[in-house]
Amino acid sequence: MAVVRKIGTLKAADRLSIRDPEIEAEILERAEESAEELNLPKEIIRQFYESLIEASVDEQKRVAAELIDRESVGKCVIYGGAGGMGRLMAELMMLHGYDVSIVRSSGAILSYPEMRESDAPIGDSNLSIVSVPMSVTAEIIERSAIEVPGKKIYEICSMKNHLKEAIVRVREKGTEVVSLHPMFGPGIGSFKDKPVLFCGEERVQFSDDTLWKAFEVERARLIMVPFESHDRLMSYILQLTHAINIIYFTMLSNSGIDFKELARAASPICDRQLSNADAVAQQDPKLYFEIQRLSGHLEHLLDELKGAEKKLIEALSDDSGTKFEALMKKGKEYFEGG
Repeated sequence: MAVVRKIGTLKAADRLSIRDPEIEAEILERAEESAEELNLPKEIIRQFYESLIEASVDEQKRVAAELIDRESVGKCVIYGGAGGMGRLMAELMMLHGYDVSIVRSSGAILSYPEMRESDAPIGDSNLSIVSVPMSVTAEIIERSAIEVPGKKIYEICSMKNHLKEAIVRVREKGTEVVSLHPMFGPGIGSFKDKPVLFCGEERVQFSDDTLWKAFEVERARLIMVPFESHDRLMSYILQLTHAINIIYFTMLSNSGIDFKELARAASPICDRQLSNADAVAQQDPKLYFEIQRLSGHLEHLLDELKGAEKKLIEALSDDSGTKFEALMKKGKEYFEGG
């Protein structure tokens, strides 16, 4: 239903018909073919898919009616909104009543969701969202403060420390900057239960905040993290997790063992690790490089990796196994909340 609502929103924005008999017929035909392949009763499967289609149509009609009847609550400009996360933010803002413009890296202004060039001014927008590569986020924050003067700026960068000076300069000129970090990629179907970190000290400071309330309505998991603590936390959640998986798949790719052979023989724990490493290997190398380099914790992270490796080597060199057992016990206690 979350995906259905997304599609319904885009159909309403583009004035497209909700129903398409040809597509519906194709879906039902594929369902019957799959039922036959799986030796399931075709009539029951068809009834299920017909019910699913009707429920989807009803939900899209409801979404379309809301969008058509609603009055715009304001204007939002998104820098970098042509990218995956930018579009996700554009969709969120449109669902919550905002007219959305997107500023591309070329400077072109597009209307969302049509993605057609627009000559509408962005200076009268109520807020701006910066969703650009980490290396240029600071620059775009300052640019936004000039182009959308006096209006709140939201930045969703994965690391924050390298933005501090730009944020201070913008705030000194009277523009508020809110730092948040959606802990997911653009491929999600729903915001429900997805963590979104807001950099702040108390929840009360976000009680009337536009994006906080939008994510709250979508039932995201909202978490407060002090700005100064954010990057250290991410050095374990992002940097360390990525680094370990990169080390893992680098060792495997250098092993000479065929991946299919490895996967066929994998234990459940190995299978999960292979899946995690594969997911990391599919990501954008530029983004993952920036996450490693821009947190300010890289040197400390590498020292900790070396320290952990040293402890493992020492534990394995102890013939009695006592040190190895202590290492395992410490890990178990950590995961049990010790």
